[in-house]
Amino acid sequence: MYPLLLYRPSRNCDEPSLVAVERHRITNMFTMLCVLISGASWAAPIATNTALPLSTDEIIIREQFVMTRSSDHISGTRREVDRFESRTVLGYGLTSKLALFGVLPIVNINHEFGDVGASEFGLGDAALFARYEVFRSDRPGRTLRIAPYAGVRLPTGRDGKTGDGSVDVFGGIIATFASTQWVLDTQLRYDFNREADGFERGDSTRFDTSFQYRLAPGRVTKDTKAFVFGVLELSANHYDRNRFGGVTDPNSGGFQLYLTPGLQYATRRWIADLGVSVPIVNDLNGTALEPDYSILTSIRINF
Repeated sequence: MYPLLLYRPSRNCDEPSLVAVERHRITNMFTMLCVLISGASWAAPIATNTALPLSTDEIIIREQFVMTRSSDHISGTRREVDRFESRTVLGYGLTSKLALFGVLPIVNINHEFGDVGASEFGLGDAALFARYEVFRSDRPGRTLRIAPYAGVRLPTGRDGKTGDGSVDVFGGIIATFASTQWVLDTQLRYDFNREADGFERGDSTRFDTSFQYRLAPGRVTKDTKAFVFGVLELSANHYDRNRFGGVTDPNSGGFQLYLTPGLQYATRRWIADLGVSVPIVNDLNGTALEPDYSILTSIRINF
């Protein structure tokens, strides 16, 4: 799954028409919003997507590192998998509404089953996708954006090792409601996975919501240089069973619900964040290996 997690809001902050008696109060609110939007980084989710746009010709690079530990015991023998993934994400604002993204992961996977161990290292499956803003409503101190997206995942990883070997498609829709104090992102996504070399990973559906709340500074002015946000995210994932050689794998698929708290430091040109994702519901089928936790950290830079 490749969250967008990248944006830089449009620089256009034209003051709306105001009734004279309300001009001073609303202008102050609007000034605060423009401080966050014009030339500054607003809050962003850690493990999901945002509908907030990139400016035309804006380039953003994000480097994200994810470590996931999965373990259990089967027939008295311990199973353990540590997955380390570095994701390089490049975003480009083709227009004020249309943004293009590319993701290139590098994966290192360490397996242990009892006293036996193995590891794989290499490129993962890359992804290309586009996001288009279809709805925008701006008011003093807040904005609402809705943007669908669609993309393709390419078999750049090693088949059966660091990648699936298939060309898969995915898409979804994101809604973002943002104020000068907090940001709420929600996403619905579907992954349609195809068959390659007899293996077909089950399709997946996920719903995410992310709430980011400004912890500091308490008061925003035109001289504000940076922000600290507390982040809390919830992700519900449903996976269909895998198929191999036309036969359904009973030890695959199921449902998971993740909770991800985190912190984020945002400046006018870059954002750094750290989060810990913990499954609060692990209802996988059969003997499918269940994850224990994930640690996510990243830095994103605007150009």
